[in-house]
Amino acid sequence: MKILIIGNNVAGTFSAQNIRNLNDSAEIDIFTQEKYPYYTRIKLPEFISDKVTIPDLIVFKEKWYETKNIKLHLGEKITKINPKDKLIYSEKSPNPISYNKLIIATGSNPSIPPIKNALEMNHKGLFTLRSIKDAMEIKDYIKLFNSKKKAIIIGGGLLGLELANQINKSNLDTTIVEFFPRLLPKQLDDECSTMLKEEIENRGIEVVLNATTEEILGNGSVEGIKLKDGRTLTADLILIQAGIKPEIELAQKAGIATNRGIIVNEFLETSEKDIYAVGDCIEYKNQTWGIIPACMEQSKIIAASVLEKKMKEYTGTTPKNTLKIVGLELTSIGTFDPSSEKGGGWDILKRADKKDCCYQKVVLKDNKLKGAILFGDNNALSYVYSKMEQDVNTKELKNLLNIHEYACVNCGAVYDEAKMDVTFKDLPEDFKCPNPKCRATKKDFKLKE
Repeated sequence: MKILIIGNNVAGTFSAQNIRNLNDSAEIDIFTQEKYPYYTRIKLPEFISDKVTIPDLIVFKEKWYETKNIKLHLGEKITKINPKDKLIYSEKSPNPISYNKLIIATGSNPSIPPIKNALEMNHKGLFTLRSIKDAMEIKDYIKLFNSKKKAIIIGGGLLGLELANQINKSNLDTTIVEFFPRLLPKQLDDECSTMLKEEIENRGIEVVLNATTEEILGNGSVEGIKLKDGRTLTADLILIQAGIKPEIELAQKAGIATNRGIIVNEFLETSEKDIYAVGDCIEYKNQTWGIIPACMEQSKIIAASVLEKKMKEYTGTTPKNTLKIVGLELTSIGTFDPSSEKGGGWDILKRADKKDCCYQKVVLKDNKLKGAILFGDNNALSYVYSKMEQDVNTKELKNLLNIHEYACVNCGAVYDEAKMDVTFKDLPEDFKCPNPKCRATKKDFKLKE
């Protein structure tokens, strides 16, 4: 069996690995426009600030592909798919390449919002970041500055925030401009987002929220941006990190069914026989993902499907993000704001320690763990991952989250940190018992065992 994979990103690479784990003899070829073997995009901002090098970014060296008996074709762009004759066409090869099974893992591209002059100013001080090539261009542009300059990051998402952090470390005055009224609206609630904003600003990065960029200013090179409310912000470098869009052009031209992404079924099969799709480029039940956990999960299912061992169906992936933001641990998984969910039975355990920049929130429904935000402290991370959608021991969970109850020795009134906005230790010294008939002081409260 000859299996061709278009794309050497996380979805394409791990699909190849999982196929090889299930089958020793299949021919596996991966075609990629990239000049490098599979590398992590998460650390690209650190490459810009010289914290890591290109070898540090590469996850699987070329030797890995040789050991797995996977042929990697670097710098080879696939221009056409012929589903009828089971052929693909490459810019490098004069002859078409045949396949028995084809996997499309073309990933995604940065999304550039409809901002006036954005396309005209691309690569003239305005950049997006998605590849090593992009990072090198940004790095080279920064080197042209002979004095401290200003940078604007349009987009306060996960990559945008880390990019802002590393650009700031590259000695540029840095401002984040975010369309939504809070940072990371898809990962954090209002309280944690406010805490994160304060922490980012403490690092010398300005944050402008609820701001729509209307125009890129400049003549020949960028000079700043104009916001919809009329304000202007000056900048010598503009980086747009406003999300991603699935790369579907190759599939579209081949007549494969697409919408926002390449449409697949529960086995990640496309509308064309023996052609599959995986990763950021796919759409399943009107949903796209664009997150690493989804790529990893899909790569296992597609391996079985391609080898006609349909053991498991794809049902979607619970949003899960774990990474460092401005040097602080952040995990967001599942439902973190049940106020927008229907039905009752929701319960929240929360600990907000603003002094130590620690925010932990676990969301339960009918005693089942449904989601969590862990910011600044990841001691409960493995527990949360292992117990998702399962019944939990509330007392055990509170201990892991360092959430406690304190009882008044006079009247028995309880201060439960899980239901309060302030930890007990952060209460003012003149705190009084909430029981109006008692009014004992803070020192009259003892930790409940």
